[in-house]
Amino acid sequence: MPMIADQRQRERALDPACSFIVQAPAGSGKTELLVRRFLKLLSLTDKPEEVLAITFTRKAAAEMRKRVLQQIDNAGDIAHRLRIMTMDAFCASLTRQMPVLARFGAQPGIVEDARDIYREAAFRVLSSFENPAVRKLLAHLDNNLAAAAELLAVMLAKRDQWLRNAGHPPTRAELEAALLAERKRLFFKATALLPAASEDLAIEVLTKKGTWRVKHKRAQELAARPDAEALRAALEALLALPPANYDDAQWEALEAILALLLPAVVQLVFLFSEKNQVDFVQVSHAAVHALGAAGDPSELLLSLDSRISHILVDEFQDTSVSQWELLDLLTSNWNPEEGRTVFLVGDPMQSV
Repeated sequence: MPMIADQRQRERALDPACSFIVQAPAGSGKTELLVRRFLKLLSLTDKPEEVLAITFTRKAAAEMRKRVLQQIDNAGDIAHRLRIMTMDAFCASLTRQMPVLARFGAQPGIVEDARDIYREAAFRVLSSFENPAVRKLLAHLDNNLAAAAELLAVMLAKRDQWLRNAGHPPTRAELEAALLAERKRLFFKATALLPAASEDLAIEVLTKKGTWRVKHKRAQELAARPDAEALRAALEALLALPPANYDDAQWEALEAILALLLPAVVQLVFLFSEKNQVDFVQVSHAAVHALGAAGDPSELLLSLDSRISHILVDEFQDTSVSQWELLDLLTSNWNPEEGRTVFLVGDPMQSV
């Protein structure tokens, strides 16, 4: 059997004494590598609970648990002690242990699909027609209230990525500089795989759904490459390139949206309280609060610190500020000499 090109890197990633960030495209076997590392760590720890594996879907967590149980002899004895769960479930477990510190009081219900609540919060904000920002946004959208509400609702769903900076919104120059940097980053990724990569080439060889064109000779040549999936993802990213700058009308609309973000969050929090419900973003924020701070840890963080020796995260989302903060807090009191490790797995075209 021929040796996999990156076999040495895969074997190195199983070293239980070191922490790693594994970056690889979809379909490359990242999750299988994580399972192998989980099993190795499990064999070296005194208690199964010392190894925490986090995924981002219940299906992925169930599949990982199944793979692990298939490869251990005493599966029936320790199955209930394996800590393999979604990030949402882990955060929810923290808020249940410390509801006051999580700022929940009585434990609210968790809504998996909160889009209706986001829209309701957005409509509440947009009902203030005397607000100049509301008037500007509606004018840009030909007074289409539903379209304006949808824009704000989409932003509320992604608030974990921007909420901490909402009090100091970026200037036009700062945003345009960020857009330019993002364009350069995406072009660099694409041209590193294929020097001739460009937006025009992406349009030529990919369908609107981002798949290789079946009856296109050049597309099929590229699809036959060993790195075809990574290249396809890089070219697809070029199809969605942001503009290099805004025209005045676009900036005025964007400025209005920026001004409405915090009021929309306030309305969202009110709605969560009224309905005694929260979404997973709110749960992750609450979990961070429940842990305290690195210099002032809560009892919960101290308790977790004494129980967890290894953390593995599948499909790590570094765009999620609360997930980053959560991992930072969980490892804040770790010392290199203790042999505790972090193992993060992700796709550089999607998350890491």
